[in-house]
Amino acid sequence: MELTNKVGELDPDAGKVTFYNDVRAVYGENYAARYQSLYINRWPQKHQLNAKNLASVLDQLHRKPRWLDLACGQAWHFSIFSGRAAMLGVDISEAQLARARIMAPEAVFVCKNLVETSFPAQSFDLVTNFWAGYCYLPDRESIANLWRSAVDWIAPGGALYIEVLLGKDLATFNRSRFSGRTGFSVSPRSEDYSEWEYEDIGGRHVMTSPPLEEILDIVSPFFGAVDARHDGAFMVHLIATDRR
Repeated sequence: MELTNKVGELDPDAGKVTFYNDVRAVYGENYAARYQSLYINRWPQKHQLNAKNLASVLDQLHRKPRWLDLACGQAWHFSIFSGRAAMLGVDISEAQLARARIMAPEAVFVCKNLVETSFPAQSFDLVTNFWAGYCYLPDRESIANLWRSAVDWIAPGGALYIEVLLGKDLATFNRSRFSGRTGFSVSPRSEDYSEWEYEDIGGRHVMTSPPLEEILDIVSPFFGAVDARHDGAFMVHLIATDRR
């Protein structure tokens, strides 16, 4: 499949998904200008692990795999693998995508809401989602539907790589060095942190974090191998390979 802007159309004024404009407002120009200094440069170990994991996954796929990155942001992950894949990034923020097009000029980028994004079955060999970007979806059923769709979009032999953010880790965030240095904080909206808010210079991020088991129940039956490992900080790296 040629990687072009073949995703479902979204009317921003339709009001069908109320969180859309809220998230887009957070990821405006001012926030995008500060994003790399806050969330790329300050987290080198996380990004080194991402790069190591991605290299291993890409080595298992064929020579020029089709790679979809959901909530791709400024496309750091694409930028370090230039020429390794046919890359398509989807993100809700035009300000983020303006930088992504500079970081990864060979890739195709589409500004879309993940809830409204769709592709034909078996369109990609690798689907990724970093920084638990799925947490912006409005509820657990929307998140479950995204992963069901993502599994369907992956061709036989393909892979899925998700960074999962769990409630038990959010509960400790406000004691972290990053929170202490920046003043950014997490507040629960539910006792188990499955619903929560994050405050940083962009404003208020309203988030949802289902248990890992919910994602594994959707993903595991469709892959030959599934590995979910905690990185010792705030993310579980879920890597599913050999799509059946």
